[in-house]
Amino acid sequence: MNVRHLEATDLDMLQKALDQDEFPHGTVKDYTAERVFSEVYEDEQGPVGVICYNQILHFFAVLCDNKSRRRNAAVIIQALNDAVEKARSHGYTEVRFQTDSPPLAEFCVKNLGFVASKGEYVRYV
Repeated sequence: MNVRHLEATDLDMLQKALDQDEFPHGTVKDYTAERVFSEVYEDEQGPVGVICYNQILHFFAVLCDNKSRRRNAAVIIQALNDAVEKARSHGYTEVRFQTDSPPLAEFCVKNLGFVASKGEYVRYV
C-alpha cells in the first residue's frame, strides 16, 4: 500500500470518486481546504481512496469503488491505524468519524476498536 499527499493532479480522480459514491462526503474543496491534510492511498491497481484529516482529527474519507471490499478494507485498516498514530504523536486523545454505511461502522467497531458515540464512531488512543 502506498500513501502520498493529495496533489492537484489527483483532483479529477477525487471528484470522480465523490460523484460515484453512494454516501455523502462533501466536495473536493472539503479535501483541499486550508488546515486540512489529505492523503491518497493506492495499491498496485491505482488509487483506492482519499483520506482527509482536520485539526480535531475527525477522520473522513471517500473510496473510489464501494464494491471493491477487499481493497477498501485494506485502506480503512491502514488509514485508521495511521490516524491513531497521528493522533498520539500530536497529543490528541481520540479519533472520530461519521458514516452512513452500516457495514463500515460494524467493521470498525468489531475489528478496529471503535465505539459508537452520539452518531459518531470513536477510538480512544
